[in-house]
Amino acid sequence: MRLPRTLYLALAGLLLLALAAGCGSSSSSSTSSSSASTDESAVKVGILQIADVEVLDQTVAAFEAGMEKSLAPREVEFELKDAQEETSLIAAISREFATSDDDMFAVIGTPAVIALAKEETERPIIAIAMGDPVGSKVADSLAEPGTNVTGSIDFVDPSEILPEIEAVTPAPKKLATIYDPSNENSVVWVKALKEAVAETPGLSLEEATIGSTEDISAAARSVAASAEAILIGPDAKVYTGMPAVIAAAEAEGNQLYVVGGEPAEGVLAAIGPNYPTLGTHTGELAAEVAEGADPATTAFVKPESVEWAVDQPTVKKLGIELPTSAGAGE
Repeated sequence: MRLPRTLYLALAGLLLLALAAGCGSSSSSSTSSSSASTDESAVKVGILQIADVEVLDQTVAAFEAGMEKSLAPREVEFELKDAQEETSLIAAISREFATSDDDMFAVIGTPAVIALAKEETERPIIAIAMGDPVGSKVADSLAEPGTNVTGSIDFVDPSEILPEIEAVTPAPKKLATIYDPSNENSVVWVKALKEAVAETPGLSLEEATIGSTEDISAAARSVAASAEAILIGPDAKVYTGMPAVIAAAEAEGNQLYVVGGEPAEGVLAAIGPNYPTLGTHTGELAAEVAEGADPATTAFVKPESVEWAVDQPTVKKLGIELPTSAGAGE
């Protein structure tokens, strides 16, 4: 039976409305899917910091800023956990991160990098300012890590630092250092320091080791009594007890140097890598990995140069004349 023209037109109109509604639904679904995709593209980064130390705080902050800037407008979500220099906490946080839904991890502190690398072997781990990834067995080489761990190293050979100290007037002849022998980073650095001292005529080295922060005060008093200068390497545990080291150095009139960061009052100078700059570059590397770069083939970032950061009140108090390489610290 032939439909009346008016009914035919009405049915045709309803069909067009249905098709239009269907198209609208598809578009809405696509928009919703796109929105969900945007949310999913946010990068979740778990950060494990070995201790609450100012130089580490500055470095991690620079890392976060560098990664956010490099990935913008893509969102980055950071979750920071502080291990408070406690071995049990390092292990617990590592296990927690390994079972998390984070996309990648950033770790500052050699023992913490080693601990997390044992728990997590698939997702990227970005080591921030690590001393010796190869010696710590978390990477095959600095150029080709070969594992899920890449990032940056803070190792500046002491042979580059000693000439700077030797250029100070008066130049110390008796040097001392304090370190934690359970920290692989520190062991490697002190070994290099001993080799550098052996190659420096007229310079001797005294070592003091610690097992906990409670040992720092006694160790500092011991070396300060016989040394003319104290050089503290990249050891997070010693940094947590720096007030005790400063007090001992001030009591004996020692020159006190650290290998990075901003020197506190009582520390003559920091000579080493610029940690915030290194943190920024590590954040940029992390952004590359988040965008698809393979950690196994992404080379570690190295410090660009040795820099001075000087505490002028301490310079004046000790009557020290700085070398021209100290720049603004002259």
